[in-house]
Amino acid sequence: MKQYSIILIIVTSVIFSACNKSQTSLQTEISEMEKSVNVASNVDTANCDSLISLYKNYCVLYKDDTICADYFFKAAELSVRLGKYQQAIELFGNTQRFPVYRKVARALFMQGFIAESNLGDKNAAREYYNRFIIKFPNHKMVPEVKMLIQALNFTDEMLIENLKRQNDTLSNPN
Repeated sequence: MKQYSIILIIVTSVIFSACNKSQTSLQTEISEMEKSVNVASNVDTANCDSLISLYKNYCVLYKDDTICADYFFKAAELSVRLGKYQQAIELFGNTQRFPVYRKVARALFMQGFIAESNLGDKNAAREYYNRFIIKFPNHKMVPEVKMLIQALNFTDEMLIENLKRQNDTLSNPN
């Protein structure tokens, strides 16, 4: 019982201190952590995870701040670097709460791309790609996304054979 009380006090104090940080000081902490992560030549998992946590905590505390969209996007990119693909998809999805965010279309595209390329989930990829076309019908990437949807219907062998045929056509124009 005594250990439970001590743990509860520690957890409460950590949460209280995090909530007591001003918005500006939390942004400064994020900025400093970004510098250390960006300077590192190799992926430091602990630092990247800490930065992702800072981004997420900020977005919980200041959920209506438009900078959250960028923080979600950056956290998603870091998650991809760490190989945490499902987390990346979720974080890219969080940007959708900010429909005027300049990278919202790219975030939706990345959800499909990660589902397809990294998770091998063609059904999820198809859903994300179709959602992309519906939400952004005039986006410059729509033709590429339509091609990706078509490619989802092919097996790897069919794609390789198709590429060989295209290569042969280009090599022998007659």
